[in-house]
Amino acid sequence: MIDTILDPQIWLVIVALMHAIMGVILPTDWQDDTSKLVSGWFLLSTVTMLGTAFLLEGEEMAKMAVLIAGPIWVWFVIICAQGLEYNLGKNQITMNWKENAPPLLIWGILALSGLLGSGWI
Repeated sequence: MIDTILDPQIWLVIVALMHAIMGVILPTDWQDDTSKLVSGWFLLSTVTMLGTAFLLEGEEMAKMAVLIAGPIWVWFVIICAQGLEYNLGKNQITMNWKENAPPLLIWGILALSGLLGSGWI
């Protein structure tokens, strides 16, 4: 059962969709050129995650999940610890632990699922 819950393919798809919709598409001010440029760049990670989920298998997919999600999770920890401000899009956001708990959780689960399936541990 835990193998199904922590299947990297499932988490790659879940995180890709959540990242694209709630993390990029909805909060972006599509009238602003800089927001469009940055959001387009952010959406490339969605393509990478979906490609990994559907084009790779087994340990290779799991290792890519760690490679994609691990650094993003670490970056969220760093920016929350520093309280950085994100001012692109519709609202200015101060990066803090409370508001960033959902992305920290989903990126962390994706990284963990990849690590457990990678054969590294």
